[in-house]
Amino acid sequence: MSLAFYFKQFFIQNFLNKESRNKYLFDHHFFVNQYYLHKSASIENISKILNISVDEVNEITLKHYESKFETLCNKYKMQHFWNEFNNPLNAELPVDSIIKSAGFNSNVDFSESILKHKEESKYILEKHFT
Repeated sequence: MSLAFYFKQFFIQNFLNKESRNKYLFDHHFFVNQYYLHKSASIENISKILNISVDEVNEITLKHYESKFETLCNKYKMQHFWNEFNNPLNAELPVDSIIKSAGFNSNVDFSESILKHKEESKYILEKHFT
C-alpha cells in the first residue's frame, strides 16, 4: 500500500471526530463502492457494514443529503440506470438487464421507484431530452 493511503488512514482515525468518520465511511461505501447497486442494499445492512446504528445512518443521510436512506438509494439507482441506458455500449442489451444492473430487484421495483419519485425521474428525463 502507498504511503498516502497510510497517512490518510492515520488522519481519519486520529483527527476526525466520530460523526465525521462515520460520514467518511458512509460516503466511501455508498458512493465509491456503489453500495446502492447491491440487490441487498438496505439501511440495516449498511449499518452493519459501517458498524453504526440505523439511527446514525439516518442522521447522516438526513443531515448531509436531505433525504431518507431509501430515497437516496433510489435516486442513485435511477441515475445509474439512466447513464447505462444512454451508453452506446448497451444499445443491444434488453432494458430488463439494464434495470437489474442498476440494483433494482425487478421491473416492478423499477416502476414503483419511478412512481414514488416522479419529480426526480422527470428531472432526469428533461435533463437528457431538452
